Amino acid sequence: DNLASIFQHKVYMQRRTFLALLASLPVIGQASETLADLQAEAARRRLVFLESLRQMALTQPKAIYFNPADPVIGRANARRTVLVFSDFNCPYCRKIDPILQQVAKDWPEVRFVLKWQTMMSDSSALAASYALRVWQAERGKYLQVQHALLRGSLPLTQNEIAAIGQKTQTQHLINGTTPPALSASVSLGQQLRVFATPSMLIGNQMMSGMTDAATLKATIMQWPMS
Repeated sequence: DNLASIFQHKVYMQRRTFLALLASLPVIGQASETLADLQAEAARRRLVFLESLRQMALTQPKAIYFNPADPVIGRANARRTVLVFSDFNCPYCRKIDPILQQVAKDWPEVRFVLKWQTMMSDSSALAASYALRVWQAERGKYLQVQHALLRGSLPLTQNEIAAIGQKTQTQHLINGTTPPALSASVSLGQQLRVFATPSMLIGNQMMSGMTDAATLKATIMQWPMS
């Protein structure tokens, strides 16, 4: 079942990426347009996007890196800050979480700011809202709640989330209005064109998909500014 879920996720992400690419291409107006023409145009658009991303990363307000409403992995005084766009219903986000935890533990120079997204399932928003309320109201229980949510079924069910709330005695934080931090994170993800999770904004580079601790650390070291 786990392999089937991962396969379905991969197919879903490939389809979404493909549709996003099609949406970014010009309308084909001539029959003489070839695959090479489309590939060249896609490559040109990618370069334009990367430059746009670089400019956005350089001009983002410091508040997006140091919003106390965003959960953080690592020390508050770390010199390097990485934004992590993640989703509780993403199987790869679940795999990369222990890597983030380990890198932050072994290397106190970096902190990971979690920007929860809601793209994978209807329950993603419920889970993210719940987690953010726990972070704000009962921070000491946040990691327990986060880890439990990341170990649930795909997709998470309301019953599972309710059970996690009862087990951690945070059930009173499950329902409520959408936290402003979640709306801000989703908006930022859309602005930076985060089409897949996990994605990480490291300096002016966007890293998407799975990685190992050594590669992640090496990429972070290329951008010492926070």
